[in-house]
Amino acid sequence: MPSIEVLPSLWTLVFSGVIVLTWVLYAAICRLYLHSLGNVPGPRLAALTYWYECYYDALLQGKYIFRLDELHKEYGAVVRVNPNEVHIQDSDFFDQFYGSTRKLDKDSYFYRFTDSLDSAFATKSWSVHRQRRKAFNRYFSPAALSRKEQDVRDCALQLCKQLESKRGSGKPVFLGTAFRALAADVISQYALDSCFDVLRQKDFGQDFTNLNRTLSSVTMYQRHFPWTLPALLVIPDWFQRLSAGSAMIMMLDFQKSNRAIAAQIAKAPKRNAELEDGIFHGICNSDLPTSDKTAERLMQETMSFIGAGTETTASCLEHTMYYVLANPAIHDRLSQELAAAAQSGDLTSNETLKQLPYLEACIKEGLRMGNEVSGRLPRIDPNDAVTYGKYVFPPGTVISMSIRDMHLDPKCHPDPLRFNPERFLDPKLRDQTERYFAPFNKGSRSCVGRELSWLEMRMTLALVVHRFKLTMVNTEEVDVSMAHDFFAPFHPKGSRGLQALVD
Repeated sequence: MPSIEVLPSLWTLVFSGVIVLTWVLYAAICRLYLHSLGNVPGPRLAALTYWYECYYDALLQGKYIFRLDELHKEYGAVVRVNPNEVHIQDSDFFDQFYGSTRKLDKDSYFYRFTDSLDSAFATKSWSVHRQRRKAFNRYFSPAALSRKEQDVRDCALQLCKQLESKRGSGKPVFLGTAFRALAADVISQYALDSCFDVLRQKDFGQDFTNLNRTLSSVTMYQRHFPWTLPALLVIPDWFQRLSAGSAMIMMLDFQKSNRAIAAQIAKAPKRNAELEDGIFHGICNSDLPTSDKTAERLMQETMSFIGAGTETTASCLEHTMYYVLANPAIHDRLSQELAAAAQSGDLTSNETLKQLPYLEACIKEGLRMGNEVSGRLPRIDPNDAVTYGKYVFPPGTVISMSIRDMHLDPKCHPDPLRFNPERFLDPKLRDQTERYFAPFNKGSRSCVGRELSWLEMRMTLALVVHRFKLTMVNTEEVDVSMAHDFFAPFHPKGSRGLQALVD
């Protein structure tokens, strides 16, 4: 028989267990039956707990997007994908929701994968985002882009120089890695006025590409366990350098130097900065509150630019180049258009390249099929209800859709898995194709750097296709297809992506 001294401990344990069980049951009843989304179809487990999403997102590494495809086939256009979010799969509703005049907030739970919730990209509030974005909008204006065009040209020509050195070597070039090096150099020069110079590294900085993939996969844990990335940052610098590869050391040096730059600029006296001072100075000399000009927030903004400007643009270039090389008729037609343009114009001029319809159509088709923003886009209308069919979602409901669903919808794009630039040129198809085409999203929170990305893609694809005879090797469609959704699409683990011989 238990001693008298042990009984209180046993009762405490039993009482605590009852309290926990009661709370769990109460939470389950609230989420399943009393919640405003209680009538929305979907897996019960997804409605009960975020662990359902976590399993596919973190443990299976970016597989929830494919699970959503299965759920929509089972439940229909509207599915409850976690306790507080519904996902809608309806191409006609995309523009109504994102392209409308609604003042939509972002869902902090979803976007904490960035570990930069104070960056303009991840800012929750529509009004705060508007003010933060206003501080650097002018750096992405047509005039600013024109001033920075030479930087993009230099990077594209450096890529060509590196490819020239591989000509006739008989060794395959990893073009996906090369495009990521180019994109990293462009956005670092543009945002920081300090180029990473990844293009000049051996093998186009393969370590940088590997690191980018690793960090992107870690962000899936960061969404569900928001202490993940902060925990990595508190590991002593000497230990990280002892155990890290060259790319990690490069990233550590980058973070250290840019934290110092950010701190210096944050302390600088207010002055009328010229455009060449860079985005940092633009933010510091804006009318944003002092709390938005701290070194930490500037660092978050910078990392947001680097992350958004590297993988997305490079991924589109890799997808587009694969399909151009895999389709001789498309390659020949594009080559002929570029050869004709080179006779009368400059293929390193954005104005010249913008006049080439087939080049533009190839890039658009690469964007459509590649879906460089692969993740769903959760938004919240804090003021008004959102009506979809028989459902009326109250203010504050998290609603998401995916660009990928619209881009691969056979009702909008016939034969959607076939690379067909003609769909953007044929008068019978063009209007519908453009209507259901939104690679940079729509509305006030669409990508601020879309024109910079377009400039990179036009110039790079034009120069590489025109100057080099590339023979694709060791590459199948699966090697450039999305196997993991880390908000941007990543090919299967172990695949080296697009490979080609330079002849």
